[in-house]
This record gives sequence, C-alpha cells and structure tokens, in this order.
Amino acid sequence: MQDRPDAAELLAVIAQTLEREVMPALDRALEYRVRVAANLARIVERELRLAPELLARERSLLESLVGPGENVLELNARLAARLLSGATDVEFERRAQLLLAEVARGKLAIARPGYESYDSSVDA
Repeated sequence: MQDRPDAAELLAVIAQTLEREVMPALDRALEYRVRVAANLARIVERELRLAPELLARERSLLESLVGPGENVLELNARLAARLLSGATDVEFERRAQLLLAEVARGKLAIARPGYESYDSSVDA
C-alpha cells in the first residue's frame, strides 16, 4: 500500500489549487490555459480512481459475449470482427449494444462526469 496522499488525491489538490488560487490572478488568455490544465488533472485523477474497476467490468462483459481472451483490446477486436462479419443474430447484437453503451458510460464518467447518466431510450 502506498502512503497518503496517493496520486489521485494529489491531482485533485493540484486542480483545486489551480482553479481557486491561480486562475483568479491571471489574465483571460492565461486563465484559459490554466483551466485546461486543471481539467486535465481532474480527468487523470478520475482515471486513476475509476479505470481499474471499469476495465475489469468491460473485460467481464466482453468475455460473457465473445469468450475468454488475452486482454480487453483483443476482446474488443473480436467483438468488432464478429459484428462486422454479419454473422450475428439479433440477440447478440442487442447484448453487444448494451455492452458498448455501458462501456461508453464508464468512459464518460472519467472524461465528462454527468454525461454518463444520459439515457438514449428517451429519444427513441
């Protein structure tokens, strides 16, 4: 176990310091750059915190659909190849769509929190 604060906590403090203490003292052009840097620190912090669980979930979902594999990249490639082959049934495609939507929601939770709760079924 690592000592505290861990990398994710350090990144959160960096982002908070940039936003609360540095940005107010800057001109508009530099303020924008610091805002981008703070946002990047928050994205990396969320990735460190959330990615291991999301990756394990993605692997589990993919393996339930296409069978065991070496890694998530290979499993995604197998899923894509199977979908592109046209040799799938409606149920497989439905399950693949649900899997891909869940994976996308996980990625959005890292990159754009709040967007992962979007429900496309209300638009259908």
